[in-house]
Amino acid sequence: MLIDFHSHILPGIDDGSRSIEESLQILDVMADDGVGIVVATPHFYPDDISISHFIRRRNNAYEQLAPHLKVNHPKILLGAEVLYSPELIHNNDVKDLCIEGTDYLLLEMPYTKLTNAIVDSVEEFYDNSGLDIIIAHIERYLHFTSYDELENLMSLDVLGQLNAKSFEKRKTRKNCLKLINDGYVHVLGTDFHRIDRGDLPVSYAYKTIAKKLSSEVADQIMHNSKLVINNTYADEILS
Repeated sequence: MLIDFHSHILPGIDDGSRSIEESLQILDVMADDGVGIVVATPHFYPDDISISHFIRRRNNAYEQLAPHLKVNHPKILLGAEVLYSPELIHNNDVKDLCIEGTDYLLLEMPYTKLTNAIVDSVEEFYDNSGLDIIIAHIERYLHFTSYDELENLMSLDVLGQLNAKSFEKRKTRKNCLKLINDGYVHVLGTDFHRIDRGDLPVSYAYKTIAKKLSSEVADQIMHNSKLVINNTYADEILS
């Protein structure tokens, strides 16, 4: 069973699916790909909306979709793609944004140079929140920051997530494989937004990893995915 940790499949809540019909189309694709669980992670921007208001909007979007789901569709777990802000450090409600049934938060970094100050701030957030953190699509930040600076972030006790589409082109695929080899990648996702955007299924990433690295590496990432869903502590996965 495949698990997709990053998607925008809930209708009409962010820049992802535009309708219930489109959400169902995306879920059909995922079902055909062998995805058994998908985490719905609509964007949460702390400067734009309160956590309580976001949760109401997210749950309402899911409730609109739920009556139309098919038996073969992946199980949907609710979560959020949380844009990092120092404002989160002392917000006790941030736990409500975690992946359903877990203490894991999918955290999106700002698209800028990952300075020591930013990394220190994330570390403070990690320490204060008591949550386990998954850094979303870690390969993307290499467009804005150096590999060494990204390593500085990933040296915290955090997990890393890659997008399947990033394995499509040679340059981004090379970055993804290096990040895996260096031990910074633990789960995968599609970051699926819209049916016509060209997002690739999560199996594409697994097949590429198995071909370019080994089936053992791909299997380990799949195993990590199940551990996260079972709310295994990040330090156990990292050990």
